[in-house]
Amino acid sequence: MCRRTKRADREDGFMIEYVPMKREHLEGLVGVEEQCFNSGFARATFQKEFENKIATYFVAVEDEKVLGYAGLWNICGAADIIDVAVHKDFRRRGIAQNLISCLIEFCNKEKIFEINLEVRVSNIAAISLYEKMGFVQNGLRKNYYENHEDAYLMQRKFEEENNEDTCH
Repeated sequence: MCRRTKRADREDGFMIEYVPMKREHLEGLVGVEEQCFNSGFARATFQKEFENKIATYFVAVEDEKVLGYAGLWNICGAADIIDVAVHKDFRRRGIAQNLISCLIEFCNKEKIFEINLEVRVSNIAAISLYEKMGFVQNGLRKNYYENHEDAYLMQRKFEEENNEDTCH
């Protein structure tokens, strides 16, 4: 388990747990994905990710309810964040930050030397969070999204001890 945090707005002692993704989370993951992105492909995508050997996802869960998730692919020691999503009813409570912290902790344990991601240029809240967590903008993908919106490329590099060849 990555961590637990107590919800400040709850007095009954329930905590948000940040755990590796499991098949039992599927319905909740699909619900969050559809609510956040309305992709129409959520179920099939997550079913493939369960089998994907380079994929790692963490899920924010409270009372068995999926509140959000974040995932990455580890490709030869460089990680690409695939998605970070938090249900709209649970945003601005530190959940995305804790999920990204789980990914960073995983990368440190696995000796991953960098994390890369794309983010909509209009998503100021996400850009601010990524910068707070040590990511820097290092490029632009023109017309990256289906509506032709550009994406910033952002990256976080790790300490020298993580920089070893992991792709043989």
